[in-house]
Amino acid sequence: MGGASKGAPLRLSRAQQAKSSMTSLLLLMVSLFACFYTAGRLWQDAEMRYLLVGNSEKRFHQDGGSLSVDETLKLLDCKDQQKRLTEAELELAAAKSKGYVSKYGVSSNGTAAGHRLHAVVGVMTSFGSLSRREAIRKNLMPSGTTLQELEDNKGIVIRFVIGRSANGGDMSDKQIDRENSDTNDFLILGDHVESDDNLTHKTKLYFSTAVESWDADFYLKVDDNILVNIDKLGVMLASHWDKPRVYIGCMKSGEVISDPNAQWYEPEWWRFGEQKSEYHRHAAGQMYALSRALAQYISINSASLHDYQNEDVSVGAWMLGLEVELVDDRKLCCGASTGWSLLLGGICTTQ
Repeated sequence: MGGASKGAPLRLSRAQQAKSSMTSLLLLMVSLFACFYTAGRLWQDAEMRYLLVGNSEKRFHQDGGSLSVDETLKLLDCKDQQKRLTEAELELAAAKSKGYVSKYGVSSNGTAAGHRLHAVVGVMTSFGSLSRREAIRKNLMPSGTTLQELEDNKGIVIRFVIGRSANGGDMSDKQIDRENSDTNDFLILGDHVESDDNLTHKTKLYFSTAVESWDADFYLKVDDNILVNIDKLGVMLASHWDKPRVYIGCMKSGEVISDPNAQWYEPEWWRFGEQKSEYHRHAAGQMYALSRALAQYISINSASLHDYQNEDVSVGAWMLGLEVELVDDRKLCCGASTGWSLLLGGICTTQ
C-alpha cells in the first residue's frame, strides 16, 4: 500500500505535463492557421485592386478617352511646356553672345572648320529668270572660288529658291533640275507650286526649310533682281551678332492698297483699318535679314502665321507681337543700278 501511494504524485505530474504540451501545440496550430488566413486575404485584396485598375483602364478607352481631373491637368501642363519650348527657341541666340558652345559637336551643315555659318542667303527666283541667275553667279562669287569655298571661307551659303511647276515634272522642272545638276546652287521647295501670286507661302517655306537645313546666325531673303556685295553684307551682319532677335532691312510703311485694279493690292486691306490706312513698319521685300531665333519662330509657328498678299508685309506682321529689334539700315534700300553702287561701298543694287 505504501509503495503505491508514493508513485501516485509522479503519475499525476506526467499527466499535467502532457496536457500542457497539447495545449501549446493547439495554440501553435491556431496561430499558424491565423497567419495563413491573413496572408490569403491580403493576397486576395491585392489581386482585386489589380483587377479594378485594369477594368478602369478598359472603361477609359471604352468611354471614348474621357480624362480625369488629374489627367486634364497633366495635358494642360504639356501645353504649357510646349509654350515654354517656343520661348526657349527665341532665347537660343542669346546664349551664343554669352559664349555658348554646343556639347553635341558640329553638324554637317556647318562650315568645314566646324563653326556655325554666318548667313544663309535665299535668292527668290522663277522659271524664266535664267539671265538674272547668271548675273548673280557672276557678281556674288569672288573670282576663282567655288560655291563650297565661299561657304567654307566666309561662312555664307547662297541658294536660288524655287518651287515646282503646277504640272509637276514638266519641262520647267526638268530645266531647273538640269541647271542645278551643273551649279548645285538651288534650294528646291518640293511642296510649293511656283507662282507670282503665292510669294508669302514661298517665303515662309523658305525660312522654315533653311533654318532646318543650315545652322547659321542670320537668314536672308533677296529678290533675284538684286546684286549683293557679299563682303559688305558680312561686315554689316557681324555688327548685329549680339542681338538675339533682330530684323534688319530697309524699313518702310506705305499705304494699304484697297483698289483691286492697282499694283500691290491687298485683298484683306480692311484688317489694317479704314481705306487710306498705312501698313505697320516692315522691311522692303527686295532684301532683309532675320536672326536665327526669328527664323526658328517662323518654322515652329508656320501653320498659324497669317499670309497676306504681300510677303514683306506678312513677315513684318509676324514680327509685330515679338520682342524684336527692328534695324532700319538704309544700305539695304537697293536703288536703281548706277554701275558704281557696289564699288562705292553699297551692299546691294538692282540689276
